[in-house]
Amino acid sequence: MKQDNKKEKKSKKHYMPNRKMSWLDKVKLWLLQHSKIAFLLDSSIFFLSAFGVFYLLFGTTLIPKPYQNFNYLFPLFMNLVFLVNMLYHGVFRYTFDGMLTVHDFADPFLYLNGVGLLFHLFFGISSRNRKSIPSLLTLDHRYIWFPILTYITFFLVATLIILISKYIKKKRS
Repeated sequence: MKQDNKKEKKSKKHYMPNRKMSWLDKVKLWLLQHSKIAFLLDSSIFFLSAFGVFYLLFGTTLIPKPYQNFNYLFPLFMNLVFLVNMLYHGVFRYTFDGMLTVHDFADPFLYLNGVGLLFHLFFGISSRNRKSIPSLLTLDHRYIWFPILTYITFFLVATLIILISKYIKKKRS
C-alpha cells in the first residue's frame, strides 16, 4: 500500500514544487497534460519531416538523376525520417525518467535496417492491392548497390554505436 502512495507522489503529470524545472521539463509536462495537442504536434512533425526529406532527396540535385527513383531511395528516405522523429521524441516527448541513451537511440535502427534489407531485397514492400516497392533483385542491377549500401551503412553505424556504448559502460563499472 505504501508503494502505491509513492508511485502516486512521483506521478509525471504533476508539478513538484521543490524542484526547479528547466524549460524542456516544462514543455514535456505541458505536452503530457495536453495529450490531444501533443498528438497533433507529433503527427505534424512526422509529416513535415517526411515532406522535408522527400524534398531534400527529390527536389534538389544532391542525388544523381538515375537514383532519383523511390525504389532506390526508399531506405535512405525511411532512415532519415526515422532519425528526425527519433530526435524529436528523444528530446521533447520522452518522459521525466531521463533522456534516451545513445544505446536506446541506436537500437531501433539495428532492427529496422536488418529486417528491412532482407524484406526489401527478396520480397519487396507491398500493400494489400499492389506491390508498391518491388524487390531489389528485380530492379536494374546497376543501381541496386545504393539501397543495399544504405541499409548496411545505417545498420553498421547503429551496431558500432551500441558496441562503443557497451564498452564505455563496462569500462565505467
